[in-house]
Amino acid sequence: MIRSAQSEHPDRLVLADLDGTEASRRLLPSAVASGEPQLALRDGAARVPRLVRAPRLTEPAPAGLSGGVLVTGGTGALGRLVARHLVTAHGAERLVLLSRGGPEAPGAAGLRDELTALGARVTVVACDAADRAALARVLDEHPVSAVVHTAGVLADAVLTSLTPERLDTVLRPKLDAAWHLHELTRERPMTAFVLFSSAAGLLGSPGQAGYAAGNAYLDALAAHRRSLGLPAVSLAWGAWAGSGGMADRLGDTDVRRVASGGVLALDAEAGLALFDTAAGRAEPVLLPARLDLAPREPSRVAPLLRSLVRAPRRTGPGASAAASALRRELAALAPGDRPERLLRLIRDEARAVLGIEEFENELPFKDLGFDSLTAVEFRNRLNGATGLRLTATLVFDHPTPAALAGHLATELAPRTADGPRDEEDTVRAALTAIPVARLREAGLLDGLLELAGLRPAPQPAEDGGPGSASIDAMDAESLISMALDDLVGDDDAL
Repeated sequence: MIRSAQSEHPDRLVLADLDGTEASRRLLPSAVASGEPQLALRDGAARVPRLVRAPRLTEPAPAGLSGGVLVTGGTGALGRLVARHLVTAHGAERLVLLSRGGPEAPGAAGLRDELTALGARVTVVACDAADRAALARVLDEHPVSAVVHTAGVLADAVLTSLTPERLDTVLRPKLDAAWHLHELTRERPMTAFVLFSSAAGLLGSPGQAGYAAGNAYLDALAAHRRSLGLPAVSLAWGAWAGSGGMADRLGDTDVRRVASGGVLALDAEAGLALFDTAAGRAEPVLLPARLDLAPREPSRVAPLLRSLVRAPRRTGPGASAAASALRRELAALAPGDRPERLLRLIRDEARAVLGIEEFENELPFKDLGFDSLTAVEFRNRLNGATGLRLTATLVFDHPTPAALAGHLATELAPRTADGPRDEEDTVRAALTAIPVARLREAGLLDGLLELAGLRPAPQPAEDGGPGSASIDAMDAESLISMALDDLVGDDDAL
């Protein structure tokens, strides 16, 4: 869930896992300032997660899917695809296809007849896998030696719009069903326990915080089962396309957004080939996906993929330099000309997000095709271009391009006052436009914190000193803000 929140609000959240040692506690401010969104601190050393290629096996690993297999979501688009493949590629002798609709689900009767003709014994059962008692009855009546859990439901919403009802809609078929399957089969002789997870749990996905959390739970459950000596693998799939799965619900804008991060959609043939490769492997969690490893801007790539996707050779200014250049350009324009320059910026960023060419300055953003997800991406792009911290409700608060241009013109208006306070505002704005990681790389961050008396002492006093715990727990952005406030206070005292 936090990873999805980070994708909706870049550079605002850091997820840190500390081991409780003093060395790691002292390292925390520097680790937070590194620019990494997720870290584990162990004995004073920072570790960051990165995706690596699974080693190629000399021989295929046995998948254990040739006996009786229970498939949750078995009458859904992905479940039907997997069920056919279990029979044709793995020789599954018996299938129990579970879904809430059961035999009454669209296409269920035809699927049963098709699989029976292929030589399998097929039972289609109406059962909510999140209902433990109902699931227990099915397993007692139809014993199996393997499970493939494909069930899932989407209820997308940005983090600020999540409700308990939306979370329950997403988590019950994923999380509750998986846990019941684990508990009800742990004492049975199982040969395979395959969970269909999603890359959203590992990479984060804007608008899918609940879905990402449910899939991260599946990944953790697979690791837990392995620690108990039980079979399990969680497959954190990239998007499946053209198979009637969830990826087919994505619009063109969503597809472009996902692809821009380096993850391309899988067709059915590629997805099933990856299923065969992954099902019997020793790793508890795998990410089967089709990746585009062409160079792209690091800010467009999930941190977990950065060891695989190369950064391009820089040929232009970075985000902070571009924001500074925009401010200088606006300062050189007459006040009446600034909105037109900002309209050009708004048009460029909106076209990049929506993939549209036609653009009317007075047409409401919602009529241009913006929704809550594209509004977040648009806001993030404008933040990078302007150096401002704009709200996620930007296109709703200023509903037309012209209205938004007027708002940006006000926010970016050059300062005209003179004196120390104006100088302080200039310094604060300049520092805000510089990523904290750049300050650290340049060797300036520690000096700034030390100058303000906020740099953590190498050997703290026994009682930690007043306020030391709260300072160590602050992120680097907050420390910089406090440092500036202290420096201004010192100047005022002179």
